[in-house]
Amino acid sequence: MSTKKSHSLPTKFSPFAWGLGLFCTPIVFYPIGLLLSPNIMDNPHLSDGLIRMMIVFLWSYPVLLLGVARIWYVVHRRKPKLSRYGLLVSGIGFYLIIYLISKFGFIYHFN
Repeated sequence: MSTKKSHSLPTKFSPFAWGLGLFCTPIVFYPIGLLLSPNIMDNPHLSDGLIRMMIVFLWSYPVLLLGVARIWYVVHRRKPKLSRYGLLVSGIGFYLIIYLISKFGFIYHFN
């Protein structure tokens, strides 16, 4: 009598798995985000609320990326096409947020 267990772990790297890996790659730069976050407070053109939002994002983005990646991994089992588009939109959204933080948080506007 043979019993086969169904494992939910992937057995090979699919294009979607590579996409998840690339999506989670910015987690490696987490220490840089921790070092740079206090410099946002030096920008006099930002309100206190905006400074707090940017700092909270820089401190919590690894958890957000892992959570979003896990959600798209679970969705990929049932609806692969939806998960591919969702991962693409999530990646574009993440890099848009990073761009906005770097543009408005660290670049000072001198008159």
